[in-house]
Amino acid sequence: MTSKKRKYSTPQEILYSVCLAAWNLCSQNLSRFNALKAYYTEVYITSAVQAVLDARQLPESLQTIAARKEARINLQKATRQVQANWQLLKVYITKAFAESMVKTKLDAAGAALYSKASLDNWSAVRNLIDVANTFIANNLAELTANDNMPADFQATFKADGDSCIELSVILSTVNMEKEMATSTKIKANGAIYASVMQMLKDGQQIFKDDPAMKRQFTYNYLVSKYRGEGSASLKGRIINSLNLPVEGAVITSQDLKYTATTGKKGQYRITRIAAGTYTFTVSCPGYEPIEQTITFAAATASKGDFTLANVMLKVA
Repeated sequence: MTSKKRKYSTPQEILYSVCLAAWNLCSQNLSRFNALKAYYTEVYITSAVQAVLDARQLPESLQTIAARKEARINLQKATRQVQANWQLLKVYITKAFAESMVKTKLDAAGAALYSKASLDNWSAVRNLIDVANTFIANNLAELTANDNMPADFQATFKADGDSCIELSVILSTVNMEKEMATSTKIKANGAIYASVMQMLKDGQQIFKDDPAMKRQFTYNYLVSKYRGEGSASLKGRIINSLNLPVEGAVITSQDLKYTATTGKKGQYRITRIAAGTYTFTVSCPGYEPIEQTITFAAATASKGDFTLANVMLKVA
């Protein structure tokens, strides 16, 4: 599946921030927009903002890539087991047949496929399994003669091979899901980009005689505000009442534009914050959430240390 090429050149997070800021501008000047085009209403803007939030929440890298890595690791482990089994089969073949026939028999058992399978060529792995299973079935008497190959080896080889093939199917499915998720994400991002660009175009028309306002309805101008040029930052440490760091605490702005999660030492950092006043919520399971309003000036670094109190449990 070939995913659509994205229409925007900015990073995703900047796209979302710009769209949210742009629709906020539209909301602040709703009467002017409504006078230009009647479909500009509070409901319309709310729907546009929700589309941005929905696009941001669509799964992509973190979920699909993690699933892909897990599937690949599991398949690699299964492949190594198949290879180990084939090496045992090689020993059994060497002992079961005359020296002059060994190379021919090894070729018939898939020797040429083994090297390709070692390179995680999943097609070669599946072919190696099929060829080796067929070889074992066709030469079972010779292989098991004189207590050479154990009687249960055939079943073991097949079971491990079947497991490997099943895992290769899982990896293929995950790869397709990743492509679909990426395609869906790009499509959603493209839709919100097209919508906001139309609104910005209308904004420039509305404020054509007001250069300062017209500039605010320019996509590149808004992007510059979220690329870090003159942006602020917030960093700090979150601890509990025992002065111990709180890992996994989440600090989020009320408008959902900015968020971070603390590490093992209770530290966090948020960058590229546009100048303004924001209310942040700090929360973590087992602790009472707290709110803090912080005002940021352009190009400044602010510090925000917080102490969380444990949730008081009711005594029956």
